[in-house]
Amino acid sequence: MYVMELPQKKGEVDKALWTGELFAFKQKVEDITGNKITASALSKATALLNTRRVALKRLYDLRKADPAPISGLDALLPVQVSFFDDPLRLTQKVNDLWAELENRVINKIEVAPPNTPRILISGSPMVIPNWKIHSIIESSGAVVVGEESCTGTRLFNSLDTGIKENDLDTQIKFIAERQLKTNCACFTPNKERLEDILDFCREYKVDGVIHYALLFCQPYMLEAVKIKRFLDQKKIPLLTLETDYGIGDVEQIRTRVQAFIEMLNKK
Repeated sequence: MYVMELPQKKGEVDKALWTGELFAFKQKVEDITGNKITASALSKATALLNTRRVALKRLYDLRKADPAPISGLDALLPVQVSFFDDPLRLTQKVNDLWAELENRVINKIEVAPPNTPRILISGSPMVIPNWKIHSIIESSGAVVVGEESCTGTRLFNSLDTGIKENDLDTQIKFIAERQLKTNCACFTPNKERLEDILDFCREYKVDGVIHYALLFCQPYMLEAVKIKRFLDQKKIPLLTLETDYGIGDVEQIRTRVQAFIEMLNKK
């Protein structure tokens, strides 16, 4: 395990701290592997990952279609797998899936009937095998059309990392700057995330937001209060859930989700 010091703000001091951590990490990787990190190799790796980001964004853009051409649970899996799979293989498979879904949109082949409540899940990342919330929502009469999380739109919000330079130091500084643009609850203040949620609701024609926090993930529970106040002003319904990977609270969550969806159906 290699521990890195993570900043909680996005100022110049924090940027300098994180940039220094990345340079130290680069050195550690070189020491352990015996491989020299070069500007050329980093540029090629970045181009490959940017291609993967483009593929995932295209997949998400098709989820804007109404009726939805793919369930939220099926759309979540490629994003989760992207953290583990070979990036070239995953990109090819996601592009294949995109072509199939585009055909579904053209031919109006849907996974849920028209007027099914469209849900945005916001909050903590959902890594494999965390499929509980999606499964409950979509078996309760709604469809998940997107995830505002690091296993969702935050993964590809910025498609261009800016790494076009041939100087390794400049490239690492670009990486540091891009990562500090992430609108995550780990940072404070985090007003940009409120606008991200609102933009998502408008673009994906969202009927309600379910704010999910992994148990003991306190930053997201703290932000839930701020998000509720913000969405109340915008007249967008919100349900906050805090849970873990276990199944002990499934029926309790299902009852709350069903009540939320019933409320959306009455709007």
